[in-house]
Amino acid sequence: MADRITGRCKCGQVTYEGTRLDAASFRCHCRDCQQLTGTGHADMLPLSLEGFSVSDACKIFEMEGGSGQPTYSGFCPECGAQILRRSARMSDRVYVHAGSLDDPSAYAPDRSIYDGAAQPWDTGSIIDRS
Repeated sequence: MADRITGRCKCGQVTYEGTRLDAASFRCHCRDCQQLTGTGHADMLPLSLEGFSVSDACKIFEMEGGSGQPTYSGFCPECGAQILRRSARMSDRVYVHAGSLDDPSAYAPDRSIYDGAAQPWDTGSIIDRS
């Protein structure tokens, strides 16, 4: 799969581009994603880290993931929009938030993860299609 993907934050200060990775896209219900997005889940599309570029304005927040290894969340310091997630555990990829895509129709979740952490008011779970 060699789909070129572009996206941006709400105010346009942070932009990115990369190539779609042949890996599952997903809806994540983990508590980190809930807190970072301010909602019940995050919809994530994988891009190859090789050739990925993001504008210098992107601010990175480092935290410890559930694996105990570092994870990184990228956001716009101006409008606050969440843009990307990375982890040391999956060093070949970067996940971009589906809402930041220039063409959001490029996103179709393959599965839902951390469903056990889903909030009862968030009915965004999907059926695993992988």
